[in-house]
Amino acid sequence: MHARMQAAPPAHDLSSRYEAVRARTREIFDLLAPDAFDQRPIALRHPIRFYEGHLASFNFGMLLQSGFAKADPQPELTALFARGIDPLNEAAADHASIHQWPPRAVVRDYIERVESRMRAALRDGVDPLYLHTAVEHEEMHQETLVYLVHRLPHEMKQMPLGASVERGSAPPSPWMNIVAGQARLGADRDAGEFGWDNEFPAHEVEVRGFELQSRKVTNGDFLEFVEDGGYDREELWPPDSWRHLQEQKIAAAPFWERRDDRWILRAAFEDLPLPPEWPVFVSFIEARAYTLWKGVRLPTEAEWHRAFDGSETPQAVRDNFDLTRWNPAPVQSGELAGNGWEWTSTPFAGLPGFAPFPHYPGYSADFFDNRHYVLKGASPVTPAALVRPSFRNWFQDQYRHAYTAFRCARDA
Repeated sequence: MHARMQAAPPAHDLSSRYEAVRARTREIFDLLAPDAFDQRPIALRHPIRFYEGHLASFNFGMLLQSGFAKADPQPELTALFARGIDPLNEAAADHASIHQWPPRAVVRDYIERVESRMRAALRDGVDPLYLHTAVEHEEMHQETLVYLVHRLPHEMKQMPLGASVERGSAPPSPWMNIVAGQARLGADRDAGEFGWDNEFPAHEVEVRGFELQSRKVTNGDFLEFVEDGGYDREELWPPDSWRHLQEQKIAAAPFWERRDDRWILRAAFEDLPLPPEWPVFVSFIEARAYTLWKGVRLPTEAEWHRAFDGSETPQAVRDNFDLTRWNPAPVQSGELAGNGWEWTSTPFAGLPGFAPFPHYPGYSADFFDNRHYVLKGASPVTPAALVRPSFRNWFQDQYRHAYTAFRCARDA
């Protein structure tokens, strides 16, 4: 059976956008069999059932902080679903026990109450900062949900209508010469557009000339690294990364499996012979090891902006984001945003002049630890509203569950 997903929500009308976001979230959950909700397909994440309640809990927290909601009639549920697990926080396992979660019927009643209060807040003109934060938080969690769904056994989910497998061939990857000049990072606080605290303020930096590959690294490219023993060559991995590889017995890219002398890609809803023309999704440490093997490097965040600022506006179908395919597509030369987030070598930190959100102070600052790295662009499942130049994604360097790709850079 196949389910049709909600179209991309309009960004200009926050009330309509909220309704479309809620519809899409429900449709993602509707892909799952009932027994999937107690599964914990990513060990350092909560069971899937947590995320249904978490989105409502976060939204009600925004209403409380805005002053629109004066009291919480179900504070125990708001507290229970308030905070997820950071991928580095192994101490959260006990809280993730399925035995601590209330029945879904109870959670549904809670969600409906919060939805009613959100609609009232949208009608009554509550400070849009709180409402935008709630809506974009849910849009970001839709991508997290897909990562969890991907890791479930295929029999626990149905394939959505529109999930296509596009095959082809990868173009050559010549080096683009990027001349020296300025790069603009971040956004202008006075522009009146919503952004997260790590997107502000706008900041310009000088970038030396460099060279960048015209396309992302593909599965086929990465297979050469694997077959050359890249995962067995200790010199390509810092000591902590090498220990992690040995402890976790990692010997190939995420989502790859070796069966009967051939490589299989475990896509979100089916197993496929490894598509060599699709971008490879890997952790930061794997991307870095590949670049060392090739004698090149990852680009910095500023270099990524220098290469792509001024490019044409991304389009969901062409560039592959907003769940238009669900799967990757064959890489293209000059891909801008979509088909896989792109790792940079820049540790995640605030831009000069950074100030944390007063209403969400830990959103960014909790991850300024030199273990998380900035990603730019978008993945096939990134909602359209998040595909903007200033948006900065980040994951910790060993995290292998996201749709994170990369391309190579080198000094000119």
